[in-house]
Amino acid sequence: MPSPPATPKEEPAEREDVAFLVPFLGVVLLLPPLLNLFEDLRTPYGVPVEVLYLFGVWLLIIAAAVLLSRRRPFREPTPVAEADQPSRPAPAAPDRT
Repeated sequence: MPSPPATPKEEPAEREDVAFLVPFLGVVLLLPPLLNLFEDLRTPYGVPVEVLYLFGVWLLIIAAAVLLSRRRPFREPTPVAEADQPSRPAPAAPDRT
């Protein structure tokens, strides 16, 4: 059964959850047990598969961060009340001596 569409207030919370998971998933994918799976493999051009995996995960993390940041901002900026804004000093009157 498909879930109902997210309300506008639920979407930023869901995106923040995904934004938290992106670096966590990156760290998990770069742990030595996963990196060691490709330790002795080489491509036909002599580049170790371990290096290709490392840079592939790195590019995947960057792409996920870019895709998440391209949408609306995570949090809507709060409007600044006039009382919260610093007051500007009144311009000095010209000295007529």
